[in-house]
Amino acid sequence: MIGLTKARFNLPTRKSTDAYAGFADRLKEACDLADIPGGRARNKALSLRFDVSKEAVRQWFKGQAFPETARLAKVADEFECSLDWLILGRLPSTGQVREPGGAYKVLTEQERAVITAMRKLNARRRNALVQLLADSEG
Repeated sequence: MIGLTKARFNLPTRKSTDAYAGFADRLKEACDLADIPGGRARNKALSLRFDVSKEAVRQWFKGQAFPETARLAKVADEFECSLDWLILGRLPSTGQVREPGGAYKVLTEQERAVITAMRKLNARRRNALVQLLADSEG
């Protein structure tokens, strides 16, 4: 691991209209935080670390190319940052992927049967069924 500090995620991220340029900015920022020397030494260090040519690294830093997906994942892992941040500039989420607990209830067998049957209906009958169910609530 290259060992960045956790503080990197609190940094504001500039929104770039060019995805390549945005990636290049974040890659430079990650290298700065990891104390990787700049210039040609940085290109050489990354080319050795990620097993690519110095020219490929140069293109990354100039905003002319992305690494392929597997290598992007390795870069994110080595710099201890999220792929979302590295590629898109998004700050980490709260870790919550879906709605709060209880939002997804397990359907009963009967509820699944109703949904399965409803999906087989044409639009007119489906609407009529929904109306019937809505009328029966009151």
